[in-house]
Parts: sequence; structure tokens; C-alpha cells
Amino acid sequence: MSNAERTYTIKVAARLTGMHEQSLRMYERRGLVRPARSKGNIRRYSDADVEQIRFIKRLVDDLGVNLAGVEVILQMRRQVIELRQELERLQRSCGGVEV
Repeated sequence: MSNAERTYTIKVAARLTGMHEQSLRMYERRGLVRPARSKGNIRRYSDADVEQIRFIKRLVDDLGVNLAGVEVILQMRRQVIELRQELERLQRSCGGVEV
């Protein structure tokens, strides 16, 4: 994380996402979000963390997905991103030829 990147305390992140601080702590315990920590061990949520929390909130509130389902969806999302990056790397190594 660059020094210029904005980060937020748990109180501000909770307000930005419309969630309770306890919910954010639970999300962290479950591995759904991983905020950085300051030298004083204070959670520091990035803009990406806030967007991840908003995504989780939409899954739960709008689609009725439970947290176990959220974990599966987030894992699948990470795998798709990794596979897309691998495909792009392979395409570059083949000189841009579709693989």
C-alpha cells in the first residue's frame, strides 16, 4: 500500500459501508476482508477493503447469501482473477496470439 493511498479507521469504514464495527471485525475473523494494521495495531481499511465490504453487503442484503456462501463466492472470484492474469501472461509470452 502506497503512502498516498487513503485508509480509514474501523469507525469510518463502518460508516462508509453502512455496517456496524462488530460486523467488520467478524468479517476480518472469517477472512472476508484483511485490513492493514498500523504500527499501533489499528485496523486501516483501504478503498479496496471498503469496496469488498460493500460487495459482501450486497451479496448478503440483496441476494440473501449467507457468509459461508460469501466465502465461496469470494474464493471463486479470486480464482477467476488469477486465471485471467495467467491467461494474459500466457498471451504476452506467445506474442499476443490468442491461446
